[in-house]
Amino acid sequence: MHEYLIPLHMIYAFSPLITVLFLIPYTVYQHHKYHEIVLRRVVIMYSFIFYLILMYFYIITPLPTFEAVLANPLAMPVQLDPLAFLRDLKEQIYWTITGIGTVNISHSAWFQICGNLGLLFPFGIYLHYYFHRNFRQTIVLSFALSLFFELTQLTALYGIYPAPYRIFDVNDLMFNTLGGALGYRAAPWVTRRFPRIS
Repeated sequence: MHEYLIPLHMIYAFSPLITVLFLIPYTVYQHHKYHEIVLRRVVIMYSFIFYLILMYFYIITPLPTFEAVLANPLAMPVQLDPLAFLRDLKEQIYWTITGIGTVNISHSAWFQICGNLGLLFPFGIYLHYYFHRNFRQTIVLSFALSLFFELTQLTALYGIYPAPYRIFDVNDLMFNTLGGALGYRAAPWVTRRFPRIS
């Protein structure tokens, strides 16, 4: 499970740069637009930027070596079957019942589904609460963000690596988008005690 802590270490290391490149310009923009600096807006936007960058680090890390990518090419860099997750679940349930195989929790179908739902769940909340997007816009933007992540993996980090080291998976697109939609629906309940953002 330590690999899932890598994005947290990376965002901590890059936090000063993130502040300079994103937060300071936003604060200047807010002062110019509203003639004041509203602290809650700054805090929410700062958390949103951190969240986006944390997600990005999550989908690209851990970074393998070039040698490891060349030595262990993906057998199937693209997975376009929208029902593949059902077969994975069925197989892992069978393994669990019969004891024939073992299931690595951090790489199980259940974990991947929940992880992909949870990845964009906060995105839907931000779009509803802070950016005041409607449900259709949230669906489109969630799908677009997920597609950007999947294309980042398919292009081997925009051609930096000699071959993809993670799979482009249509199931990830489906569950990421669904996670954004669920976040949108849950936003009124999650943010009911938050100050209203006009």
